[in-house]
Amino acid sequence: MLKKMLLVTMFVASFSCFATPPTVHTIFVTMNKRLSYMEDVALYKAQHHKAIEDLPREAIVIKKAGESAQQYHLNAHSVERLTKAQISAAKAIQYRYRADLLSKTTKQTPRDLKKGVRPALIKLNNELNRELAAYLKTGYSIQSSDWKRFQATVNNRYLSESDKRMLFNALEKVER
Repeated sequence: MLKKMLLVTMFVASFSCFATPPTVHTIFVTMNKRLSYMEDVALYKAQHHKAIEDLPREAIVIKKAGESAQQYHLNAHSVERLTKAQISAAKAIQYRYRADLLSKTTKQTPRDLKKGVRPALIKLNNELNRELAAYLKTGYSIQSSDWKRFQATVNNRYLSESDKRMLFNALEKVER
């Protein structure tokens, strides 16, 4: 049994050397995916008469992001700062979308917040941390020269330029 487990481990490990490290674009795409859930969050909260700002939930998200950062050997404080920026951007999207809902109705049914959205967001947060850790481990970092690509990739219609700049600045400061 031990011999079989060793062979399987060696087999799987041999393919990990072929895995390509994430690119800066991959990181930006993951962040954009996370933000793509925010209209569903806003609609769910509107339909269930919930406030957009939920400080106890935000504290949990920030704490879990720090824990995930440590798992990937990232500086927890820098990831918590990034998470706070993502929460601010997420709230901006939600407030702007909810403002639009005041003047136009929708028949759309949002994804369930507890069963669908939150698990997906947790997965994407971990994925973002994993990608950042792998990217930084290669010796690269997010640079000001990546700004144009970030602007093009992180493209939620409710994000302003200042929202994007805040997110990008926080990304630049993530450390191992």
